[in-house]
Amino acid sequence: MNVGNILLIGFIFYGSISSDAQTKTWSLKACIDTAFKKNISLNQGQLTSQTNQINLVQSKAAALPNLNLSDGHNFNSGYSLDPYTYQYTNQTFSTNNLSLNSSVTLFNGYLLLNTVKQNKLIYEAGNLDVEKIKNDITLNVLAGYMQVLMDYEAIDVAQAQVDATNTQVEQTKKFVEFGKVAELNLLQIQSQLASDKLTKVNAENQLQLDKITLLQLMETPATKDFDIERQELKELFPEIPLSTEEIDKISESFLPQIKSASLKTNAALFGLKVAESGWFPKLTMSGALKTGYSSMKSNITQITSYNSETIGYLNGNSADPVIGMVPNTIINKQNDPLSDQFKNNFNQVIGVTLSVPIFNNLQVKTNIEIAKINVLSAKLNEQQTKNDLRKSIETAYTNQVSAGKKLIATEEQMALEKRTYSDMEKKFNVGAINATDFLIEKNNFNKVSMSLIQAKYDYVLKTKMVDFYLGKPLTF
Repeated sequence: MNVGNILLIGFIFYGSISSDAQTKTWSLKACIDTAFKKNISLNQGQLTSQTNQINLVQSKAAALPNLNLSDGHNFNSGYSLDPYTYQYTNQTFSTNNLSLNSSVTLFNGYLLLNTVKQNKLIYEAGNLDVEKIKNDITLNVLAGYMQVLMDYEAIDVAQAQVDATNTQVEQTKKFVEFGKVAELNLLQIQSQLASDKLTKVNAENQLQLDKITLLQLMETPATKDFDIERQELKELFPEIPLSTEEIDKISESFLPQIKSASLKTNAALFGLKVAESGWFPKLTMSGALKTGYSSMKSNITQITSYNSETIGYLNGNSADPVIGMVPNTIINKQNDPLSDQFKNNFNQVIGVTLSVPIFNNLQVKTNIEIAKINVLSAKLNEQQTKNDLRKSIETAYTNQVSAGKKLIATEEQMALEKRTYSDMEKKFNVGAINATDFLIEKNNFNKVSMSLIQAKYDYVLKTKMVDFYLGKPLTF
C-alpha cells in the first residue's frame, strides 16, 4: 500500500459529504479528494506518467518484427529499360511494383533490452512522483483544515469571554445603582466588553481568511456556503518522539520521493548502457515478397496457313501457270493480364545485414560521456533528496519537541490562571476588588486561553508531521 493511500485511510472524518461548491460541511477527506481532482501539478504529473507508460509500451514493441506493404506505380517515356521485359524502348509504358516487407533486429548490443528496462524505471519513478505530490497536497490541506478548526475554537473562547463580560456588566450596573462601586468600574467593564467583542470579530475574520486559504488549496472558488466538519481533538499527552536518525531510517523505507530518486539513478545507469550499445555491431534480418506489372509485356502468337496460289508461269506463258503452296502468317500480340503478371513475377527475398560501427563522427563517444554525466547527476539528486528528507525530519522533530514543551508550559500556566481568575472574579463580584485589578487578571486569562488553543493545535499539527514520516495513519 502506498503512502498516499495510508494517509487517506488514516483521516477518519466520517460522513457522506458531497464535493461540490455548494456543500454545507466538508470532511477532511472530501477536501483532500477535491484537491487531488483539481490540482494542476498533480494532473500534469499523471499525464507525464501516462506518457512514460506509452514510451514503455513502445520500447517493448521495438523488439518485434515490422511489416509494411508498399505499392508503386510509374509512368515511363523516352528511351528507358522495362524492368520486367529487360528491353530498352522508346515507347511510353507503365509499371507497378508491389511488395510486402518485414525486418527484425537480431542483435544491437542489447540496446532494445536496456531501453525497455530504462523506460520501466522511468515509468515507476513517475508514478512515485505523483504519490509525492499527493502527499504534499494532503499535508497542506491538513494544515489548512486544522487552522480552520483552531479558528472555530478561538471563536468559541472569544464568545465565552464576551458572555462572561456581559454578565459582569449587568452585575456592575446593579452595584452602581446601589452605590456599592463607582461608575468608573462600570465604564471599565463596558470597555472590556467592547474589547472582547473586537477579539471575537477578529477571530471570525481570521476564520474567513483561513477558509479561503483552504479553498485555494483545494483549487475551489470561494463561496459563502463553505464550511467544514467540526472535530474534537483527543486528549493530548506530549511525549518525546524517536530520534531523528530512527525516524529518517523508517521514512526512507517507504516515502515515494526516496524510491523515485533511487529508480531514476538506476534508469540513468541503463541509459549509459544504451549509449554504450552504439559500439556494438548490429545484425538485422529482413525479408520481402515482391511482384510487379509492366504494360510493355505481352504474349505474341502467330498462325501460319498455306494457300494454293500462282507463284509464276512456265516459260513466261500465262497459259501455263505454276501453282504452289504459299504460307500466310498472322501475328497476334496481346498484353499479359495483370493477374498473370503478378503471378509470374512473384518472388521472395530473405537476407541478413550486419552493420559494424567504425567511425561515426564521435557520436557514440559523445552519447556515452553525456550518459555518464547523467548518472552522476542522478546520484547527486538522490543524495539531495535524502538530505532534504533528513532536514525536514530534523525540523519536524524539533518543532514537535518545542511544541510539546510549549503545550505543557501553557497548560500549567492555564491551570494557575483558572484558579487566579476564579478567585479574582469572586472578589470582584462581591466588590472586594476594583475593576482595574480584575480586568488586568481577566486579560491575562484571555491571553492564556488563546495561547492554549494555539499551543494545542500547533502541537497536534507538528505531531502529525512526525507521524507522517513514521508512516502512521494521521488520525485525530
